[in-house]
Amino acid sequence: MTSERPALPGPPYFFLSYVPPPTHNDRTPGDHWVRRFYHDLNLAIDGRPGDRLRRQGFADFIVRPPEDRTERKRTALAEAEVFVPLYSPDYLNRDDSRREREWFRQRLIRAGRPPDGDNILPVLWIPSPAAVHAPDQARAVAMAADVDAYAANGMSALCRLQKFQHAYKEVLGRLAQHIVDTAEQTPLQAAEPPTGPTDLPSSPTSEVPFRAVVIAPEQPHEPGRLNGRSDTHAGRWRPFHGRPPVVDDVTDAVQRLRMPIDVRDFVPDAGLFRGCPGVLMIDPRVVETPDGAEAVRAAAASLHRWVGVVVIIEDPAPGRRSQATVLLDRAIAIFPAAARPLTITTYDDWRAGIHGLVDRMRRRYLEARPAYPPPGRPISKPRLWENPPPDEGVDT
Repeated sequence: MTSERPALPGPPYFFLSYVPPPTHNDRTPGDHWVRRFYHDLNLAIDGRPGDRLRRQGFADFIVRPPEDRTERKRTALAEAEVFVPLYSPDYLNRDDSRREREWFRQRLIRAGRPPDGDNILPVLWIPSPAAVHAPDQARAVAMAADVDAYAANGMSALCRLQKFQHAYKEVLGRLAQHIVDTAEQTPLQAAEPPTGPTDLPSSPTSEVPFRAVVIAPEQPHEPGRLNGRSDTHAGRWRPFHGRPPVVDDVTDAVQRLRMPIDVRDFVPDAGLFRGCPGVLMIDPRVVETPDGAEAVRAAAASLHRWVGVVVIIEDPAPGRRSQATVLLDRAIAIFPAAARPLTITTYDDWRAGIHGLVDRMRRRYLEARPAYPPPGRPISKPRLWENPPPDEGVDT
């Protein structure tokens, strides 16, 4: 039996990074199986042999109100010895989870360590079929590549299913030993907690994106980079006073569906939505600008049934209501009756409807499955013979 070791309230052994389920509450974030995995990993660490101080890992769901969960999370991210991300399609597609990983990588670089060395221990939680995720998944599988059930099904399945319990305990033991060895033999110096958004490297993807496009006044002259994506007017447009950019809500809805997001300012392009679903958001004040009405007409000509159109303007003061109504009517009149846009005037209505709108556009696109040939001349397929024999009833 392992003897009791003194508890150390200092830096955690590991930081568990995961994607919370779509429906969770503030008191108990994290689904049941992530919480069980965290508990079992701590038990496995405590069971490692050796005379050492006992330290647990960190996960945000262990922070109880009234403590500040965000602040505790920032501190743990700056102090933890090992970063343990639970890789799933959702994790690898979401900016917020990838941003946690990128900040820890930058911490390692500043400490003179490799950004994907022993201090980052990825776990294959749910396998992804996307080719773009293959390099990340390969690193997660390498730790237990000989455990067939883990490589094929991921740790989530091993945790859930009784038939995989032997494999689950085997992988848990390896994770625990790696964390203990790394933390005890090559401890990582604590850093200053992150104070702002971490810029993400571009993440090329072979998947069909969901496109969020904005038509609004005051388009920027020279787009740059902001928080890992193009610094566009679309990414900064705030039609609701004191609220975050509406593209942030679109991004959250899209990434919950495990799709990459592509944020763009509108440009007249008939193929803008040709090969992907999307949402077109319009500030009706744009129709007052010299080229605004023409831009909206060009957008109306580029639409498909898998593109949702939303005209957004905050409900103005009573004295200005008539002007807002005129602008809304002018913008809406540009679209044909069959493609009449949604009208949003309050932030609550926007938040209540955006997830459903994104999901509907995604389903419409998947149902339509538009198939476009690749650009260029058709490629001649190789044949077994130049002059095929007479048809004898066999399909070729």
